Amino acid sequence: MADELVNMSSQFKGLPMGDLIGSPLQAACEAQVKLAQATADFIKVIGFMPPAANDPTGVGATRTAQFRFKRPVDDPTKTGGIAEEDVELEVPLLAIVKVPNLSITRVDILFDMEVRSSFSSTESEDKKGEFSAEMSIGWGIFKATAKVSGSVATHKENTRKSDNSAKYHVEVHAEDNGMPEGLARVMDILQSACAPRRISAPTPVPETDPKQPVADDTK
Repeated sequence: MADELVNMSSQFKGLPMGDLIGSPLQAACEAQVKLAQATADFIKVIGFMPPAANDPTGVGATRTAQFRFKRPVDDPTKTGGIAEEDVELEVPLLAIVKVPNLSITRVDILFDMEVRSSFSSTESEDKKGEFSAEMSIGWGIFKATAKVSGSVATHKENTRKSDNSAKYHVEVHAEDNGMPEGLARVMDILQSACAPRRISAPTPVPETDPKQPVADDTK
């Protein structure tokens, strides 16, 4: 039985440890490159217009979102009066959308191999034999009869069992680390340049008589 047991050390020989450990790390590195490329493509597509055909720089104008609204100002023609003016605000699109920036922060590689060897050969064999004999001995009036009988039975049982198992687990963690420092500074500069500009002269707002009821627009 000792000769049938598996040599535990031989089970670990020839394992491709370089592939088991290096392959997940290489895959994580390639994934990080693709994540960075995705961020660059997002900025290029969302943040800039397509370049002109004759533009040698290959970079188009910045995409912007325009907002127009009215804001109250002092009426320049009347002391204490209130006026309204139309203003326009042009904001870079990258300043109002979230730029994806996923990156791999940790790679866990767990390799567990368990070799269990327990042999118990199961073999069952039953044999049974019977015999009987009878004989007479003697002479004259002296006679005797002898009878002999018997049985033989054998039973043999062996059990054999073997179990080998292995586990391989790779866990990758990725998270959004926020906007890179360089891009954050560029966004701060762009946002500081975003200020409403007047596109029309102030228009006086007519004063309402407090004695008159206010119209209910909800009906």
